[in-house]
Amino acid sequence: MGTLGRVFTSTRFPAYKMSMKALNATLIAIGLCFAATGVSADNVRLNAINVSELPVHGIETTKSNANIIAIIGGAGLRNKDGKSQNYLVKQGQTFVQAGINFYLLPNKSKQEKAGYALRYSTARTERILALVEVIRTRNKNPIYIIGFSRGSVDAGRFAKTHPKSIEGIVLASGIYTNDSRKASGYAMERVIGKRIETPILIVHHENDTCRVTPFLYAEGFFETLNAPSKKLLSYDGGGATGRECGPLNHHGFEGIETNVAQDISSWILGRSD
Repeated sequence: MGTLGRVFTSTRFPAYKMSMKALNATLIAIGLCFAATGVSADNVRLNAINVSELPVHGIETTKSNANIIAIIGGAGLRNKDGKSQNYLVKQGQTFVQAGINFYLLPNKSKQEKAGYALRYSTARTERILALVEVIRTRNKNPIYIIGFSRGSVDAGRFAKTHPKSIEGIVLASGIYTNDSRKASGYAMERVIGKRIETPILIVHHENDTCRVTPFLYAEGFFETLNAPSKKLLSYDGGGATGRECGPLNHHGFEGIETNVAQDISSWILGRSD
């Protein structure tokens, strides 16, 4: 089990085939989990051409107090089923159990690959805005954007472009100063700079060894950032059994995934009370 390393705040400003028996057991377990928390939830597929040719997959709870737009890293979400091994996708149920509606931003199409330049583009930002507007028609709860790894570029760019349209952003294992030819121009120090007009939560593992997400620079970015409110959650512990920039490593909070998602939920709900 990982432990929470340090907290800084400022207010100055299905992968495998499953038998029917096993599937039923899994569904019962999920149902019991929601029943224990008094939360019922529905999987939804939203068709919004201004957002994507692919459906927007989400989980909506009857007792929601906030909304999350989750933006994964890598090449983005490129399938019609909303499947991924990304940290955010795997933790969707954790957010919902906390009382937060969960929506996944898909790529524009199956063919599109979400590289750094695309994530920084106006077209991408306007698609995110279109999803914000769709969610506003479904409920009146505050909306937060969570960007994981490369998804931090989307979140940071959107917050700089449309700061009044959302209530805050979360950068999880975000992109910071690095020596990668492709990623160096899209570090948060450049995308966001030293000032942001939205509340911000930075979530990072202290032992993240992914080349483009160094903790040292995440910490430095936080310290110099001016924001309406800001918080840094840093972690240690957990596992590192997979590749450095993959989900099964400190980059993806292996071994402490749920703890991190619960902490993110607490920050969001603390702001949404």
